[in-house]
Amino acid sequence: MKRLLYTGLLCCSILCSCKKLFDIKPEEALDHSQVYENVNDADAAVIGIYGKVMGLADRYMILNELRGDLVDVTTSTTDKYLQELNIHEVSADNTYADPRPFYEVIMNCNDALKNFDAMLQDKRISNDDYILRYAAVGAMRTWLYLQLGIHYGEIPYITDPLETIDAIKDVSKFPRVTFNELLSKLITFTEGLPYKYPFPAGTSLLITTDGYSTEKFFINIKCLLGELYLWNGNYTQAATNYRVMMNYADVLYPAMNSEQWYEVYRVGYTANLSGALWSNIFSQPYGERYSNYEIIWNLPFDKNFTPANPFIELCDNVSGSYQIRPSDLAIANWNKQFRSDNTPIDLRGPNISFKYSGTQPVIKKYTYNYTSLLPFETSSKWILFRAAALHLHYAEAANRDNRDKIAYALLNTGIKNTYDPVYMATGVTGGEGRNVTDIEQTKDVPPYDFDARDGNYPQFRNVWYRNIGVRGRVGLKSVKVDSTGVFDMSDPLLTDKPVIDRPTLTNRMEDLLIDEDGLELAFEGYRWPDLLRVALRRQATDPAWLANKIAAKFVAANDSRAEAVRSRLMNKANWYLPFKW
Repeated sequence: MKRLLYTGLLCCSILCSCKKLFDIKPEEALDHSQVYENVNDADAAVIGIYGKVMGLADRYMILNELRGDLVDVTTSTTDKYLQELNIHEVSADNTYADPRPFYEVIMNCNDALKNFDAMLQDKRISNDDYILRYAAVGAMRTWLYLQLGIHYGEIPYITDPLETIDAIKDVSKFPRVTFNELLSKLITFTEGLPYKYPFPAGTSLLITTDGYSTEKFFINIKCLLGELYLWNGNYTQAATNYRVMMNYADVLYPAMNSEQWYEVYRVGYTANLSGALWSNIFSQPYGERYSNYEIIWNLPFDKNFTPANPFIELCDNVSGSYQIRPSDLAIANWNKQFRSDNTPIDLRGPNISFKYSGTQPVIKKYTYNYTSLLPFETSSKWILFRAAALHLHYAEAANRDNRDKIAYALLNTGIKNTYDPVYMATGVTGGEGRNVTDIEQTKDVPPYDFDARDGNYPQFRNVWYRNIGVRGRVGLKSVKVDSTGVFDMSDPLLTDKPVIDRPTLTNRMEDLLIDEDGLELAFEGYRWPDLLRVALRRQATDPAWLANKIAAKFVAANDSRAEAVRSRLMNKANWYLPFKW
């Protein structure tokens, strides 16, 4: 365990050398009693753990994307383990299916949490410093366990330090828990963390070094709780936690009258992130102002520090080994979209999410500014959570909580337009020169209360008036639920038709949200989790849903293995990787 701890501490070189930042003693001079002497040592442990997480970036992308429907292996791939993951026929010795890299970081977390407790007890750290560092590490451990649960189903849940990581293979001491049991344990632990909000200014964890601010370096705990509750089926609690961050500009900009207040995390209409400039989310440097309206959690890859950016080797067809690529299905999905001016193709696809290099499609999101002409310029950022994911997952929770209209609004053209009867009837806004007192708002209880009123008589510029929806932000036409059999259509004058089949409406809206997840969030690590979550939710009523989704990738590629893949995924046991130690 000491060796794992030292490795974690030394990994904080992702931002700068440990000695430069924290003045840590060299490894050979350390003994366990000296590692946690003061708050600087605690900071080093936190940064070191997050540094080790960066070493999981390629594994995170491969497991969460290649197993889904939007990424395929290339024809030049000779890696049999990638091929196995792609067709969901994974051998026990598959290196990508090895859970040990996740558990190594988890063991670092366990050791750090135990030592933070000891530091507090011995007054080597103040309570204020303790709660932030405990929260940063505890939440990261929860996130790692959530990843393990998603991919393996049943896993050992261990919260104490171990002398050796191989002790985990002793099933008699560390029995496996089901995914549902794991989710309950993770929720209980994470809700019990002593701090659950973005860290306040003034803490020594928030610094800028070598041009990188650590403000968004740490996992967002409210978003993490939203994810846990979404997986657990507690949709009101999921929406409640997501909504904290959707409204977090209220905390950041308490004057409540600036562009930032209207735009940060609200998917607004700022020109810097809309239309083709949606690309700025990925192309702009780490910490840039407008991309920070969108980004909630990201980690920087710097050309001067380890770990190196792994996505160049994985995705690039000139400087890398070009192991994975966008699936034909993903490309077709972008190509079949229509913009509001009736022109074809979703601008988020070609030349932003992917590009053609020669005749080969190349995933571009995390190598956006890389060129083989400057092979050493490999700096990039790994975005792990952002506002569009926040809104789409909130919409998923709202839809399951019988708020399909709110889900529709956030998916398409925003709250203001969706709750404007004139816009919904004509497709054209009624404008500001009218009394909007009783429209352009949800009139619902928290966490479903949105006010987007925008009028001059009387004056309104309420907080959500700039929200334009995920599709609206990139100028796409709205997608609508097939109303057949779900609404009472007998009164043509009613804008809000009475629902007569709620379960079918919920599923159809959810299908639209999942489709949009693929268009907006492709290659970012959401796809397999999004598909699996819906499949688990529907397994009793539509057991073929996941199998059909994944088989469609092979059908689009004219790959004869489509039916074999579909058949394998009809068995729920094959939704999970083999847990072998």
